[in-house]
Amino acid sequence: MITTIARWGNSQGVRIPSDIMKAVGYAPGDEVDISTTEKGILIQKRTKQPVELKAGGMLKKYVKRHVDDREMNDAWKSAVEESWR
Repeated sequence: MITTIARWGNSQGVRIPSDIMKAVGYAPGDEVDISTTEKGILIQKRTKQPVELKAGGMLKKYVKRHVDDREMNDAWKSAVEESWR
């Protein structure tokens, strides 16, 4: 199958036909890993979410807004100081 690389904003993209998406089991919204090989570009469906070791990463699903590292560190420092009183 031949397709064309298109410009999308500041990036480029390739539309993947629905019959190919069905054949490989991909759906809109799926996360994929993109890498280069000797033959070109390889697109693979992500199978696992990366493990986030930082406390901020582990708490993402419970926090409704972005918390930057400084705010997180201040909160931890405050909690630790309070527990030692």
